[in-house]
Amino acid sequence: MIIAKQHSALSGFTYDLYEQENKNVGTLCWPDFAVAKNARLQNPAPDLLSSKIEIKYNSHLYLVEFEYITRDWFNDIRFTLMDKGVTLASADVINQKKLFKRPTITITEPFAGEVVRKSGLFAVRYEVIKDRVMQGTVAEKSWFTVKRELHIDLPSSISSPVQLFIFFLVHNHAYR
Repeated sequence: MIIAKQHSALSGFTYDLYEQENKNVGTLCWPDFAVAKNARLQNPAPDLLSSKIEIKYNSHLYLVEFEYITRDWFNDIRFTLMDKGVTLASADVINQKKLFKRPTITITEPFAGEVVRKSGLFAVRYEVIKDRVMQGTVAEKSWFTVKRELHIDLPSSISSPVQLFIFFLVHNHAYR
């Protein structure tokens, strides 16, 4: 299990990553100005503002890139986890055309699956489904905290960088 703890109460976009024994293994950081591969607007100050979504895990840097599949009132987006130009994972976030319906998260690589939100009044809990079988969960530890703490409880058959990518998808989906 990997535990993602919000770096500070004022920074909702940086998470420290820990193994179960409370050993720090990396960070996940959203940029100041995220830029899609096919964005119309580019970073206005590339030397000052970061535009890359970075996962640092065991001293190795992975990038999360994204592109717009369709542009509409709510954009459909494809996220990819990259390691030095090689795609490790990919997922599509497709918006429903209904007003109050959450988007669906479909994993296309390294396996075909879904990330599904399970209803809860205050707690965030998502299940990873592969071949109609739940593989594991990404869930918030408690519903009331100053700093968020999510537990990534997925099988070891899913590599740690891909587990962190799934955590990114959950966070991006749950808190927007």
